[in-house]
Amino acid sequence: MYINDVYVEYQLAYQLLEQGFELINKNEETDELWFEKFKNNTSVIIRLIPKRFDWDNQLKQDVTNTYQRIHQMRKMFKGKHIEAITIYTSSEEPIGDDWQTLKKPITSNAKKPFTMNVYFLHESTFSDEIERLREKIGLDLSMDELNELDDEQKESKVNYFKQTIFHDYNNRIEKRRKVFSNGKPLFTYILIALNLFFFLQQINNGGSENIDTLIQMGAKYNPLIMEGEWWRLLTSMFLHIGFVHILMNMVALFYLGTAVERIFGRTRFLVIYFLGGIAGSIASFATSISISAGASGAIFGLFGALLFFGLIYKDVFKDTMGMNIVFILVVNLVIGFSIPEIDMGAHLGGLLGGFLIAACLYVPGKKNGKYQLGAIIAFIILCSGLLMYGFDNNASSLEFKLIEVEEKLSDNQFEEAIDLSTNALNELKSTNDNELVPYFLFHRSYAYLQQDEIELAQADLEESLNYDETIPEAYNNLTIIYANNFEFDKANEIIDEGLERFPENQELLDLQQDLSNY
Repeated sequence: MYINDVYVEYQLAYQLLEQGFELINKNEETDELWFEKFKNNTSVIIRLIPKRFDWDNQLKQDVTNTYQRIHQMRKMFKGKHIEAITIYTSSEEPIGDDWQTLKKPITSNAKKPFTMNVYFLHESTFSDEIERLREKIGLDLSMDELNELDDEQKESKVNYFKQTIFHDYNNRIEKRRKVFSNGKPLFTYILIALNLFFFLQQINNGGSENIDTLIQMGAKYNPLIMEGEWWRLLTSMFLHIGFVHILMNMVALFYLGTAVERIFGRTRFLVIYFLGGIAGSIASFATSISISAGASGAIFGLFGALLFFGLIYKDVFKDTMGMNIVFILVVNLVIGFSIPEIDMGAHLGGLLGGFLIAACLYVPGKKNGKYQLGAIIAFIILCSGLLMYGFDNNASSLEFKLIEVEEKLSDNQFEEAIDLSTNALNELKSTNDNELVPYFLFHRSYAYLQQDEIELAQADLEESLNYDETIPEAYNNLTIIYANNFEFDKANEIIDEGLERFPENQELLDLQQDLSNY
């Protein structure tokens, strides 16, 4: 390789470094260098190579190969648009005149379009090509400078340029490596093991989808939280409802957890996981009265931590996981909003909580006191605000009152169940909201039956059948009351009406069979 070719290449490469270009790939055997600079949503990609071509078709083939490489790698570059430049430095000009046509820009109309320009620095074309480069990207070099230096001086300068360029490149690689070396994953695996252990306990104690088992083992259950069982905000993170639920969450925890543990370190990871999860549980308590369980809030907290990491290390985030994380997060949010059964309060609460806790702890090796203080204040306001809203929302929610009635019935507190139901029915009737009326009537009728108030129970059941939202159990109980009073015509009429509404209800079918014997 002629020293002039290498000197020109590294002199230009050094200028690129000073202009803010970053070396993104190198081949020290061939001295091929690739640089990138991202600005205004455009990636400027520059390939520098000292190379001799005997024939012009060899040069054209190399240009074609470069074009194909850029086309294949275009998704790896940061910019939406790509402007590619290939600069050849050669002491000898290829034989043939066809290569001069390569000076025209080559354009790709791919989904991520790019334009490639070719520059061939040879003694006969040097001034013209340098002028083109000066106009294009501000590079400058004169033949006089080349002629003033002897080979030894050029070699010395090349070594200096190499040392500076490669030192910058190695420093960036090392900094990026350190970003992902703040902790070797350990607690991620422990948490996965704990979740699997508790899932097996659920199965052994009645099943993972059994409501009584979930409540007994610590699921998020608003009435008991209102009574002081705050530990459910934490224990619910270790329970899951069904095999698919735990499978999806543990796969997500494996990938997200190991990434967060490497980036933030083990201690920060644990704080983010648990506080993000608790924020998700609090948000669920505030926005949903349904029984819920799962590590989703904590997992979305890890999402939030990675998004914060992306704000601090934008380039590293984009180059490594950025689009994948954003895509997975968006997909999860779309699915969550599309399926009513998914507890989006827990997901969004965990996401925001994890982001704020990560901002409070910050990434290892960096500090920003104002942002960290602001983040912890925001986290406290978020959680306390959701708790206050949750208390008010649950206390005034008729759905919550219905759950309270069910709790009283299961505890054989029938007078309290009747009082709660009566108050709720008065409130519903004053608002003309009939959706929950048949449920309160049915529950009150059950309480009356337990107190041998048959006529009052019968009246509630008869009234409940006037609503579209009535339930098959109402037909079942009213039929039994009529049958016990030897009013078999009314009993058969009610059972027929019930089967007309609920033709596949097995209890009603069995009761109809029993009535046929009388």
